Amino acid sequence: MSTATIDLALRRQRLLLRSAALRDALAEQSVVLGPPLAAADRVQAGGRWMYQQRGWLAGGVVVVLVLRPRRAWRLLSTGWWLWRRVRRLQPWLVAAGLKAPPSVRPHRPAPATAR
Repeated sequence: MSTATIDLALRRQRLLLRSAALRDALAEQSVVLGPPLAAADRVQAGGRWMYQQRGWLAGGVVVVLVLRPRRAWRLLSTGWWLWRRVRRLQPWLVAAGLKAPPSVRPHRPAPATAR
């Protein structure tokens, strides 16, 4: 074996050892992300549940509107305020890399109707 081959093999072995050490360090450091990611999973599951039960939820909203209009108005105004805040934060979240930028859909002309 030539010295160049031995040097390459040694360098490869050092790189593999360094790579393993970096993977171990990353695994140790990523443990702190477990609870926030679990909370995000719970929120996402709650959103899916709400979407699946949207009929019942809409019925509940109608009942609250009829029986307690003042309370409903207060809840709606709070919801409107929260929605505006989230909309205002979205560009910041995109700039920080915490949210994907909105996709731009090409404009499609309306289909021609038969006369």
